[in-house]
Amino acid sequence: MSTETPLPERVLEGLDADQRAVATSFGRPVVVLAGAGTGKTRAITHRIAFGAATGALQARHTLAVTFTSKAAAELRHRLAELGVPRVQARTFHAAALRQISYFWPRIHGVELPPVANGNFGLIAEAASTLPVGVETGLLRDLAAEISWAKVSNVPSERYSDLAPKARRQVSGLTPEQVAAVLLRYEQVKKRRGVIDFDDILLCAIALLHEHPEVAEQIRDQYRHFTVDEYQDVSPTQRTLLELWLGDRDDICVVGDPNQAIHTFAGAQPAYLRSFERDHPGTLTLRLRTNYRSTPQVLDAANALISPDTRLRASRAPGARIEICPAIDEEAEVAATVSWLVERHREGLPWRELAVLYRINAQAEAFVNELDAAKVPYAVRDGERPSAVDDAVTLTTIHSAKGLEWDAVAMTGLSDGLLPFIMADTPAAIAEEKRLLYVGLTRARTDLRLSWARSGAGGRGRREPSRFLRASGLVDVVDAAAPNARIAGARGRKARKLPVCHVCGQALSDAIEIKLGRHCDCAADFDERLFEELRE
Repeated sequence: MSTETPLPERVLEGLDADQRAVATSFGRPVVVLAGAGTGKTRAITHRIAFGAATGALQARHTLAVTFTSKAAAELRHRLAELGVPRVQARTFHAAALRQISYFWPRIHGVELPPVANGNFGLIAEAASTLPVGVETGLLRDLAAEISWAKVSNVPSERYSDLAPKARRQVSGLTPEQVAAVLLRYEQVKKRRGVIDFDDILLCAIALLHEHPEVAEQIRDQYRHFTVDEYQDVSPTQRTLLELWLGDRDDICVVGDPNQAIHTFAGAQPAYLRSFERDHPGTLTLRLRTNYRSTPQVLDAANALISPDTRLRASRAPGARIEICPAIDEEAEVAATVSWLVERHREGLPWRELAVLYRINAQAEAFVNELDAAKVPYAVRDGERPSAVDDAVTLTTIHSAKGLEWDAVAMTGLSDGLLPFIMADTPAAIAEEKRLLYVGLTRARTDLRLSWARSGAGGRGRREPSRFLRASGLVDVVDAAAPNARIAGARGRKARKLPVCHVCGQALSDAIEIKLGRHCDCAADFDERLFEELRE
């Protein structure tokens, strides 16, 4: 930026017209609908910097809120580079914890109870006193359900009524059994004198709601608000945000309805859609120019979303998307690894390569194949992570949100995995479609889409994802192309496979491992089967 240009204009240098509109809009609520790769972080950080330079906001009274510590750190870094280091950029939980740590002793006369380091032990203690079991898989499901209930404002006494309406189920337990665990869990926490991660927001809400003097001090400290990823806001986060805001309207929220993929965890994309109605006088702005992906990648992604939200490409044309059916899942994995090796030989660092899949169960086959090929990898979801910095990333699509790579291989794109077999409502199917959109838009230049035509030994025919068919992507497949097993996939010692609980034969593909049975073996939907259905 030229030092001879006035500071406000220097802040706006390098922004496109849409980003500049975001950066210069003040005096009313603002909602920014920002598509994938459109530079939303750049737009909102420059908006804060421009506001500080023009006096539209005060940096020390500004709170920028996002959902991950990494994203908050990135906001702080960019704001410091723009000359506004005094802005507070935090996650909802970090901001709330800072506030309640200060005010709790002043209101209650005692220190805030410590935040438990994980809650598996607490849940196990609660469940052990009830006839529900304490298996690891069940505890994991109960942890997710306890979190959902808290962020959705569902107390234990109302859970058995509200959970069925929300189509919630936990490993074959009845809603009444889950409600009993919820109640006992709260008793265990109280006895141990701790709070959990989700209690942080609930404690903050209680302080602001019940103590006007606390709300007044916090509102005096924070007068200007920016909220990123607003489509992922939960009911408790929205309640806290509205308490922070009070009767003021100095707020800018940013989100993308096409990337709303966390409703299973309590997110409410409806808050983004209704923001303009809920905040009269709101200015709605859109970011549509994508700076991340090639036109080929964007064409595929745009085919999945409504025409009025499609993105414009700014990059030069790149490689065509590779559409790769495989004879079975083992062949799909082997071919994907070969593709990764070839991209690396062409000059891409391993860290710029990623494999995306729908569920964690799909990772194991890739881990084995990558080990055999001596390719460094890191699993983002906590299973056997590599300590090597320059490594291929293995991740679920959910965990890939907010990230990007030069080359991305999306695998397991068959009906039953994407959309997932348990997505049985129009809303759930629509979210699965958005999940594919998120995956596609992680790629900058190279994109490979694959699925297996059958399970182990040719068992069970699979169809490519209905989303690929509806978008026309599968039309580019050469039906006459050979689909022989990739060289090198044979001759290695086979891993021990789980077995179908119906017929007792081996399971080798991710869908069937997830189900605990072959897709063509009859299911009786008892407790045992529901436990197998859940991760």
